[in-house]
Amino acid sequence: MNEPDAVDDLIADLPEWATTEEIADTMRVKPQTVLKWNKEYGLKTVSVGTRVRRYRKKDVREFLLRSAEVTDER
Repeated sequence: MNEPDAVDDLIADLPEWATTEEIADTMRVKPQTVLKWNKEYGLKTVSVGTRVRRYRKKDVREFLLRSAEVTDER
């Protein structure tokens, strides 16, 4: 499990409903990585349209808190 205070500091500037690009910028990864987290590792998203996704800040926090438990077995 990741340190809750560290996760809170990391996502402090995220809006309550963040875009894929905002999450990627915060985490310093490519947007495709965020989409992979959604598809393969359960990062929750809300579809606003056919190509528009938003991530709730609390869902991102929960994902990051448990992400140390996720292993990439590929």
